[in-house]
Amino acid sequence: MISNINRPHTGAEWYCCKDSKTERFYEIFFWLCRKYNVRWASADQKERQFIEEVTRVTYERDKASRLGLPLCDVRPSFAF
Repeated sequence: MISNINRPHTGAEWYCCKDSKTERFYEIFFWLCRKYNVRWASADQKERQFIEEVTRVTYERDKASRLGLPLCDVRPSFAF
């Protein structure tokens, strides 16, 4: 029997496939857009960079706390 695990997804399968990491990231992203009253479609570059960075930090802190990792390992906002 041929395994379907290595078979590439069709367009519909890819679209309907749920990835819990991606879903959690976008939940945080949209929550922060509402919290800071940012409409992504009309946001300027500064607003977009702000939301992207705050989302990254919030997601990484959420992930670290779920996995039991130290929060001090998460890179702070706007730190390079």
